[in-house]
Amino acid sequence: MSAKPAPFEEVETPQGRFIIVTRHPRSGREIEAFGGARRFRGKSVIDIGTGVGRLAFDVARYARRVLGVDPHGNAIDMARERARREGRTNIEFRLADARELHTGRERFDLAILSWSL
Repeated sequence: MSAKPAPFEEVETPQGRFIIVTRHPRSGREIEAFGGARRFRGKSVIDIGTGVGRLAFDVARYARRVLGVDPHGNAIDMARERARREGRTNIEFRLADARELHTGRERFDLAILSWSL
């Protein structure tokens, strides 16, 4: 039986050491507040201000595809590493500022802005 991953990661940056929440017990409640699994099932979802993908990973359990965007490179690197480590194929993370977000011809069924305002 594998050990459950820690709900946080420590990150060292030029600005200092930070502890970032990567899993939160209320994420499931957020999913329910958005309408539950049925709201995301089979959909293409963009998570603006994804950070380390805390909510994006939960949504990806149901969605066809999730794109997480955030302007913080360290957070995006952590999210990409977690996706790689967990073998997630329906989730992608991009470094982008929501004010200058260019998705080209990509279309999304739902957009999430949680903890990003």
